[in-house]
Amino acid sequence: MELWDDENTSVEELSQLVRSDPALSGRLLRLANSAAMGTFTKVSSIPAAIVKVGMKTVGQLAVAFSLIDQYLEDHCKSFDYNRFWLQCLLMALICRGLGQQTALAQPDNLFSCALMMRIGLLAFATIYPDEYASLLDSQPEDVTAAERDQFGFDHNELSLEMLLDFGVVEDLAKPARFHERPEISGFAERSPEYKLTQLFHLGFRLSDSVLRVGVEITQKRMTTWPQVRRFGLTVTQIAELLEESANEWEDWSKLLRLPTPEARLLPSQPNPKRNTVEPLEPSTASQATPVIDDSALNVALISRAGKDHPLSKVFTELNVIAWVFKDQKEMLRLAVETRPHLIIVDDYGCEELHAKRDKLCRLIRSTEWGRSIYVMALFEHNDPGRITQAFRAGIDAAYLQQDLSPQALDARLDTVRRVADQQLQYQKDRLEMRRIANQLALSQRRAELLSLTDQLTGLPNRRSALEAMEQAWQQENCSERAMSVIMIDIDHFKRINDAFGHAAGDKVLIDVADTLKQDLGAQETVYRMGGEEFLFLSASASLKQLILSAERLRRRVAALNISFEEQPMQITVSLGIAQRAEEHPRFDALLVHTDQALYAAKTNGRNRIHIYRNKQIIPLPRPGEKPS
Repeated sequence: MELWDDENTSVEELSQLVRSDPALSGRLLRLANSAAMGTFTKVSSIPAAIVKVGMKTVGQLAVAFSLIDQYLEDHCKSFDYNRFWLQCLLMALICRGLGQQTALAQPDNLFSCALMMRIGLLAFATIYPDEYASLLDSQPEDVTAAERDQFGFDHNELSLEMLLDFGVVEDLAKPARFHERPEISGFAERSPEYKLTQLFHLGFRLSDSVLRVGVEITQKRMTTWPQVRRFGLTVTQIAELLEESANEWEDWSKLLRLPTPEARLLPSQPNPKRNTVEPLEPSTASQATPVIDDSALNVALISRAGKDHPLSKVFTELNVIAWVFKDQKEMLRLAVETRPHLIIVDDYGCEELHAKRDKLCRLIRSTEWGRSIYVMALFEHNDPGRITQAFRAGIDAAYLQQDLSPQALDARLDTVRRVADQQLQYQKDRLEMRRIANQLALSQRRAELLSLTDQLTGLPNRRSALEAMEQAWQQENCSERAMSVIMIDIDHFKRINDAFGHAAGDKVLIDVADTLKQDLGAQETVYRMGGEEFLFLSASASLKQLILSAERLRRRVAALNISFEEQPMQITVSLGIAQRAEEHPRFDALLVHTDQALYAAKTNGRNRIHIYRNKQIIPLPRPGEKPS
């Protein structure tokens, strides 16, 4: 609110505030990339999003959403929120520093993506607090596997969907998905996607280590990590980068009142405060540390008199918890953090303060939380014109100071109590509705994912393949390369089922699927179309690259050592290739020609590749064979 209210606030200052909150960052990027903003080119950095949306709008978003989840009554009890926020921020700072050193991507884009790449954890904890707490309490060896068993997908898959929904480009979002285990990404080792995955992984591992053992021990341990040397940087450079990131992390944590990053402290250093906000200055407030009592009325009073205000004693008699301020900004800060039931604005009508009090009321009412707080104004004189202006600015009640005896004030506070009770019930109902809506949305997403996934192999199924092909077909006009398809069929699969049984056939399908999905590029996907048939879809490969990929797949399957009940099985595949051309009016026509090439490969001896091109089916000789 202070930054938004200050006309001299810069984009960088507002960016710093937004970057501290992954959820807020996601909302901002989603807005910046929405159709309402007339988006044609996606925005991936926070500063660019602020410029596009406008600083005033961003200020309102920051105030409205920064504490949106802070007061939910049903938190996930076993989820460490403090550690989550701290790691997200440190991880983002490290990845931004790595981006500056390596030039793999824009540093601001890396910051935004890294800040939010674990947001799936927060989503599980928010939508399913009890279920996720039970999952965490069971301490599974593999959390992601336990998530998939219980919810149908894991937090990394959910994070990817949310990143894409926020508008983060696929070139960053997909590598970020594998930041925990880059070895399962399937990206080619020297590809840009692989390098970005390693960058995100290093940021994740360094931040995790700092939170566990501190910066100094992490700097010593990382000398043995192979990831440190992947980017052409020395261990010393990485250590300096970590030190700079940790220093900035501490500064941000203090500035934005995040929990104290105590793991950053050396073991010999005292740590007097553990995960607490900094107390208000004693000279500013009548109580140093805000303590909310749900059974009592909580009041914030702004007055030139400060703690010497006559109402201070009255509040004590009436069992009202009150903070009395001289400074308007400090009062706002406490109001944002504690959301009192009542704000009393004194000195209304005073010539030098009247306009300032009007502005304060409008500022409070411009926020979502401020619209629900009861605001009372105190006037020294009965001035109908000034009182009318105050009501237009947003106050709920106006009284003359001399009329507020303890009994009169207590009677007027009854109205505040009734409003507070109604607000509490409203928040409970709203929370319940929100949880139900989130559960329905997540259940729908889980059902959708299941409907698009082959349950035996874990690959996307035929329906998913057709949807992906149609999408790639529509997007191809913006691409320099044509969409390409490889159809893959396991040779003599019926014989395997007949000779060894369907259990053996299932094992073959699983092993072949695992082989086909190895080393996929960022724009390559393998699907199970049904039975023993698979489809390899590439949105960007050249014909030469496609042929090389097909031969690689054929060789890998032929080299598999598959046995069932100690009976070896020799497995081969036949492949048909086709690439989009002018003769294909729709993607299903391309599929027909790919099928024709596959049929020719099976007819001409199997374990081979045929390609459809220029209305002809051309056999590709295997290594060592002479062209026919």
